[in-house]
Amino acid sequence: MYSRILVPVDLDNADKLSKALLLAGRTAQENDAEVVYVDVVDAVPTSSARTEGDRLAARLKEFAANQAKEYGIKASDHVALRSDLHLNVGSDLIKAAKEADCDLIVMASHMPGLKDHILSSNSGYVASHAPMTVYVVR
Repeated sequence: MYSRILVPVDLDNADKLSKALLLAGRTAQENDAEVVYVDVVDAVPTSSARTEGDRLAARLKEFAANQAKEYGIKASDHVALRSDLHLNVGSDLIKAAKEADCDLIVMASHMPGLKDHILSSNSGYVASHAPMTVYVVR
């Protein structure tokens, strides 16, 4: 049913992703699908020639390899540079899912707070705007 699953990850908060990672891993097993782990980073110029994306690429590659080994699945990694700091990161996730030809997005969410009632959450934005199936895990 699914062939490529996108899972957004924030490596600094990976401990909060366990339910989404489990769901994505099991779904990939059942469908012989590949999981694409994506981290979106700000494309902010620094004094270094390396971008923040370059620094996180090695960590994300290791994370994806560990997930592949843990669940016995095919996995890849992708660092997406956030194009506009004023836009919801959800638009960058949707763009990454389209570019990777994903047919499912599995993403973690948090309990909504006051801010989420005023501004759209990342998962709310993705669920509302993505052209593919989105599974939000709380």
